[in-house]
Amino acid sequence: MTAASTGRGVARLPMRAVDRLGSGIHILSVFGPVALPGREALVDAVWRILSVGPDARLGLRAVDGREWEYAPESLREVAERMVVEAPELATRELSEALEGLVAHIEPGLPMRVVLAGDRLLLILDHGVVDARFTTRLPATLVAVAGGGEIPAWLTAEGISRPLWTAFVETFAKHPGRVVALLRARRVESPVAPRIAPVERPSIGWNGSTSVVVAAGSKASFKALHNWLRRRDEPVSFGAGVIVALRAALAAEGLRLSPDSEMVYDVRGYLPSGVDTTGNFVTGIPVTGGDDLTAVDRSIAQTTSSGRPLAALMAGAIKESVRPARRVLPASTPAHARARVVLSNLGLNRPLQSIPWIRDGRSIEAASAVHPIAPETVAAQLMVLDGVLHVAVSYNDTSFDREAVQRAVRAFVDDPVALLDGVVSREDA
Repeated sequence: MTAASTGRGVARLPMRAVDRLGSGIHILSVFGPVALPGREALVDAVWRILSVGPDARLGLRAVDGREWEYAPESLREVAERMVVEAPELATRELSEALEGLVAHIEPGLPMRVVLAGDRLLLILDHGVVDARFTTRLPATLVAVAGGGEIPAWLTAEGISRPLWTAFVETFAKHPGRVVALLRARRVESPVAPRIAPVERPSIGWNGSTSVVVAAGSKASFKALHNWLRRRDEPVSFGAGVIVALRAALAAEGLRLSPDSEMVYDVRGYLPSGVDTTGNFVTGIPVTGGDDLTAVDRSIAQTTSSGRPLAALMAGAIKESVRPARRVLPASTPAHARARVVLSNLGLNRPLQSIPWIRDGRSIEAASAVHPIAPETVAAQLMVLDGVLHVAVSYNDTSFDREAVQRAVRAFVDDPVALLDGVVSREDA
């Protein structure tokens, strides 16, 4: 990052357009049971991390929507505000604990560390960091609080223009990918034909972020993995879970949008060995409806053509030219159609390395987003101890809570049965 000094060590840094694309959104996470140090040790750990510098991100403060401010003299006071205790969240159901974090969001703070018994809860500003950062942070916080060194991923100097660097690496060095990008076509599914748009009646709407959390079993995850791999036409894990989750929601009566979406980490387009700690993800459209092969083809075609990078660049350019006003709508279609958005963290080694308490209790691990659009059903998946953990964020003013709970439970308990049902209807 290139900083301009404003005196007394305070630095002003330009806020990248990709950061502004994530502003106003918070990532909420809960992990437990964890062997946690005391609050003061965690305050010291946060202060040490903030003191690394602007590239560690968590010491940044937005000043006008266009710039970050990094003020070393205030970091100790900021660290004290960041770490709080909320014993009332220690015994709540996991989903209720995540929903309860909304009340602990403090505007202007890029992070909140919330301690609740042996649960570690985090609130992170999506304009400052993304999932790559949030999955590395829990184990890092505990280790640093115990006297450990600041890890290299936090101290490495970030590249000044990651989006441009990715563009050069992907398109300038490989002009053929530009042709592939231009030729890429949205994959249409025969089970979700295009129809002429019709006007949808609207109703007044107030957002109410709700979360459903569930974990499957080692057997159900292994069965899903094997089912996807042993098909005559193997399909990706992402395609499989999107189709299975859509089938579970539809079985509970939820109307579905024809297309889905996948959160994609654009760091894969950076040169080897180059990383960035800032926000560097985008949403990519997933067409194909409920056709498993078409959904898999859509994902493969989109990622291989470099479209995620092009989409992030287009969004950043648009944000630079005409910054968006991010406000939730006051109305929504009367008959909501769920748009499934998948964020797949997969087999997550940083989260696996958290010092979990192994006393016979199951691991609790879940992340949600707030706020959330009226018709979005956002699922975040991770695999820990060989078990699939799922958290689904949605609005219970748009979708029935019990229906979503039943759907998520069915999804983690037997995703193979859901996929078998989809395939059998395709073959009928």
